[in-house]
Order: sequence, then structure tokens, then C-alpha cells
Amino acid sequence: MPTTPVSSSKATSVLKDKVANADHSDLKTSGFWISQMLMIAATIIGVYLAAQAGLEQAIAFDDITSKQSNYYLRRSLYQEVSSNVTMLRSYNKEYFSRAIPKSQLKQHTPTLRQFVWRAMENSPATLETPSYFLTEVQDFYAETDALIELGVARVYGASHAGKLMTEQLDHIENDVLPKLANDVNTLAVELREAGISIDEEDLGV
Repeated sequence: MPTTPVSSSKATSVLKDKVANADHSDLKTSGFWISQMLMIAATIIGVYLAAQAGLEQAIAFDDITSKQSNYYLRRSLYQEVSSNVTMLRSYNKEYFSRAIPKSQLKQHTPTLRQFVWRAMENSPATLETPSYFLTEVQDFYAETDALIELGVARVYGASHAGKLMTEQLDHIENDVLPKLANDVNTLAVELREAGISIDEEDLGV
């Protein structure tokens, strides 16, 4: 049944009377307002602290993830370069530094393993690798490739080519690889301290 204007007016009047007769004493005391302000402040501080803690956890997680990526990338690079040094030393001793026919020398020229080095072109962790290691490895590959080409073509004599190859290998093995190993081991220690399990043992230096 539709509400008549008279009944609606009566209901409004009753509501006004209830509001007028209600106890508003709490609203007039300073304690009420202080408690409300403290509640609001506590809420704001709680939200801020929660956001701050969340941000710190996110930063810590990103840092650990970055260190993991760098650890495995640099360790793989170390193992690849070390393997190539061993391969080139054998080649230098058995073929490159000896006066043998060019065809035989070319036939036994090894193909260097560069899977990791090439994969680093597409890895974001590469830009976090110290430039010293990137420059040294890049120079090592470029200079040994050029040296092999000149040696096989007999532009350099066998003994001279062998001497230059030995110098290149000594530098990368005695100067660069130990520094790279120390860098990898440092990352391993930091990851273990953060509670991250590293299966591989530290690289010997």
C-alpha cells in the first residue's frame, strides 16, 4: 500500500526527535577525538610499514635472483674458457708450434667452445658482469682466432706462432681466470649466507 504524505511526514518527525534526543556527549569530549585520531594514525603507520616491509623483501628477492643468475653465468664462462685454454695448449704443443705441412696443421685446428660466450649476448646478467672479464675474454677469442689464422697461413713461422700462442694462454690462465674464479666464489659465499643452496664446489684458484 503506497505511503501517504501524512505518514511520511510523521516518520520524518519521529526520526528528527530521536536524533535530537540521542546522547551526543561522547562527541563533545576530547578523548573521543583523540582516540579517533590515534586510530587513523595507527592505520596509516601500519599501511606504511607493511608497504616498506614488502618493498624491502622485493628488493632482497631481486638481489638474490640477480646473484644466482650471475653466479651460474660466470661459473659457466670460467669453465668454458678454461676448457678452451686446455684445448689450445694441446694443439699448440702437438701441431701449431711445429713445422708441419699447412694442410695437416689446418686439419687439426680445433673449434673453440663458445656456447656460453655467445649465449651471453642475450642474457641480462651479462651487463652485470664486470667489464674487465668481458673485455679480456673478448680479446682472448679475437687474438687467438687471428693468431691461428696467421699461423696456419704460415705468415708467422711455427716457433714464433707457438711462442705468441703460449703468451696468450699464459695470460688468460694465470691472470684472468683466477680473478674470475675469485669473483664466482665470492658470489657463492653470498648466496650461501642468504640461505641459497649451491651444489657446485668453489673453483680452485
